[in-house]
Amino acid sequence: MAQTVSVRLSKESLREVDRLAERLKTDRSEALRRFIERGLREARIDDALDRLRKGKASIGRAAEEAGVTLYEILELVRQHHIPYGYAPEDLERDLRELGKRG
Repeated sequence: MAQTVSVRLSKESLREVDRLAERLKTDRSEALRRFIERGLREARIDDALDRLRKGKASIGRAAEEAGVTLYEILELVRQHHIPYGYAPEDLERDLRELGKRG
């Protein structure tokens, strides 16, 4: 069940939310939910990439933590120029590991 949360925003931020909500043809609450969900997704991805960069997660684990597919995380790794030394056997291991969780 959803909970109500109060947040203080500057007048400028609130005006921007209202402008974007109008463009999205939705109300302020729905617009804020969308923005928060998008921000949370980006934060999960950033955290997973950081853990991968530090060697604290495998590609498969990073994909799982980020909530993206293995192919998406590989593309993100390429875009962010993160060295990962990922070999075909690593892919096989990660696919087996992900299959066990599904």
